[in-house]
Amino acid sequence: MTVDVVIVLAIVAVAVVLFVTEWVRYDGVALMVLLSLAISGVIPMARAIEGFANPAVVTIAAVLVLSGGLYKTGVANVVGAQVLRLAGDSPVRVTALLMLTSGLMSGVMNNTAAVALLIPVVIDISRRLGMRPSRLLIPLSFAALLGGMTTLIGTGPNILLSSILERMGQGGFGFFAFTPVGATALTLGVLYVVLAGRHFLPDRSTGDEEGGDEIDLTGRYRLAQSLLALRIPSGSALDGCSLVEGRLGQALGYDLLAVRRKGHLVRAPERDFRLRSDDVLIVEGRIEALERLRAWGRLVRHRESNDALGRLVKDSTVLAEVAVAEKSDLVDGTVRSIDFRNRFQAHVVAVRRDNQVLSGSFQTVKLEAGDALLLLGREDQLQQLRYATEFSSIGWTDIGSATEEYELYRWLMRLHIPDGSWLDGQTLEASRLRRAFDLTVLEIEREDGDIALPDASERMRAGDRLIVEGPPACFAVLEALQELVQVDERPSVDELESEDVGFAEVTLAPSSDLVGKTLREVLFRESYGLNLISIFRGGRAFHSNIRISRTALAFGDALLVYGNRKKIALLARDPRFLVLHGQLHEVFRVHKAWIASAVMVGFILAASLNLLPVYIAALLGALLMVFTGCVKGNEVYTFVEWRVVMLLGGMLALGLAMEDSGTAELIAREVVGRAAEMGPRILIASIFLICALAAQFVPTSAVAVLVAPIALSAASELDLSARALLMVVAVGSSCAFLSPFGHPVNLLVMGVGGYKVVDYTKVGAPLFLLLLLMVVFFLPLVWPL
Repeated sequence: MTVDVVIVLAIVAVAVVLFVTEWVRYDGVALMVLLSLAISGVIPMARAIEGFANPAVVTIAAVLVLSGGLYKTGVANVVGAQVLRLAGDSPVRVTALLMLTSGLMSGVMNNTAAVALLIPVVIDISRRLGMRPSRLLIPLSFAALLGGMTTLIGTGPNILLSSILERMGQGGFGFFAFTPVGATALTLGVLYVVLAGRHFLPDRSTGDEEGGDEIDLTGRYRLAQSLLALRIPSGSALDGCSLVEGRLGQALGYDLLAVRRKGHLVRAPERDFRLRSDDVLIVEGRIEALERLRAWGRLVRHRESNDALGRLVKDSTVLAEVAVAEKSDLVDGTVRSIDFRNRFQAHVVAVRRDNQVLSGSFQTVKLEAGDALLLLGREDQLQQLRYATEFSSIGWTDIGSATEEYELYRWLMRLHIPDGSWLDGQTLEASRLRRAFDLTVLEIEREDGDIALPDASERMRAGDRLIVEGPPACFAVLEALQELVQVDERPSVDELESEDVGFAEVTLAPSSDLVGKTLREVLFRESYGLNLISIFRGGRAFHSNIRISRTALAFGDALLVYGNRKKIALLARDPRFLVLHGQLHEVFRVHKAWIASAVMVGFILAASLNLLPVYIAALLGALLMVFTGCVKGNEVYTFVEWRVVMLLGGMLALGLAMEDSGTAELIAREVVGRAAEMGPRILIASIFLICALAAQFVPTSAVAVLVAPIALSAASELDLSARALLMVVAVGSSCAFLSPFGHPVNLLVMGVGGYKVVDYTKVGAPLFLLLLLMVVFFLPLVWPL
């Protein structure tokens, strides 16, 4: 075993671990692999990037644009309508026709796009037939995987393996070379699900194994159990507050869905809606949040006198005034968003603009060049700001001048923590005083010693006196929220919906760039004017406004939103989301559907009849999609999955290294060769199992690139057909049936169907075994060894 072989095996091992654990994004893993191979000298640096010029990469990118043309022109909508018409009211017929439709579409377009187009059709069909979507969505995704096996362009591994054959000088696979095996696999899959597999599918409307009779969204998300009715008492400080000023979401994690006022119900009120005494607020949340706020006890407030303010500036704690520089990166940021306290080790006490002190809460006001910030901090740390380019000047000030210029007496108060308060023993961060109420603790006065500018991890005690900076109105809101009265009668979900207002379920589109971002980062509420009530992930519905806003979105999440139906329709036009209602899906260019279909048919004919090389035919087809208006120019870059392109470019370098270093030959001789000693069928089974098991967690294209050199070396060593063994690799790489993580189509339906990981295993294991048997006994008849 040479040094190069050891290096390649080590790189493969690390790459597989990173793919499985997802510690690094898969395109990042591919680039790390490429750089490792080049820097270690296993392959020449110039050859390390050859993968990006590989015809397979070009073909896959162009086919994604072709697929996008079919998507944007709504070809699947016509197909879906025909499915609904032909299926009638038979669940078995519906399942079979949906699977065939998904499989046939996946043979000529990206299978993730095909499933994305058909999900709204499935939701509509399930509602009309009284079925739960969980009975249809796994069959839909499995059929897409099987359908991808039927043609050259059906899935990435097929194109890659054909390119590898062509590079060997044997000529690539023909367009329909995969069809006999792929069509057989699709037929087996449909028959299995219809005859047996459908009995393993969950009949689930919630995250539990048992479900009720309802199939509506509110049942699956357990909305009825999380609705509360709270009354605003007379004389409350909430009287006259807007929804933003009322802080129901920030402080309690509540989503305000409706307000009952004098017998009239206001559904989905806007953010500037003004609350009134005796209003009954219908909110989504847990009563425990309100009970915990009440358990704080009454925080007795005392306004600080001018003399008392001087106690803040003592020892090494001083006041300084800085001006925001003209080209500072602080401009257009807020004190909160730039995390000023942690970034500069100083607290902003007040902000003055054009000689006027900003009233209210300045924490969320966008800063401008020239703004004067009054800072409180330790002298040595404030001295460092002299060298910060974010500020144009810095000067020291005394408490007297600061009090007069910034009217500090208006923003400082002392709060006393009573005995028995929930705050006793809690950290400042856990209290959320600053985040929920814009009240910042500048000092904790305690008998055994005061704590100036305490850290967020500092724990409070009963009897502490907190010197707090913030708007008095915010403290009044805190007290008012503690005084909310729970109404005994639980609100009805039905009364929340009307002709103009309602619920909708959405999921992330395949090309969405929101994966990994939080709703707070994307300003979901501000952008769409909709409440996000819950996220369904991994078979569970997660509530709480606070938790959801900080949760990074993941592919496959299902989101329950509530609001004006016109705004839901606008959300449906955002290509980053799929709204799962037949009436609210994206507006397609249906009048160009025949053009997109003609372009796709022309591409298939040119490729299958060898009139043009596949990659040239695909590029021409993609260009025609743009020229004919089926795809707009700026949409091209959203359809091409650049992470996949990076993955292929990097992993093709690894495939090259496995060949050149002799790693593939070694594995083929030592591992696959021993299997071959027990017969060709055992060899086929071994290659299939290597690919199929890896495909449950590793991207299918990466699996194909990793195993193809091994299969080719085995073919050379044992004098077997390279085409036959690569066909085994192609089928095995697409068998991601045992988990939702192997392929995006499985993740896409996971949240919508309310599935758990075990559901894929239950339904997929028998199909996995069926395809193993098909590969072992049927494939050699079509592709003799």
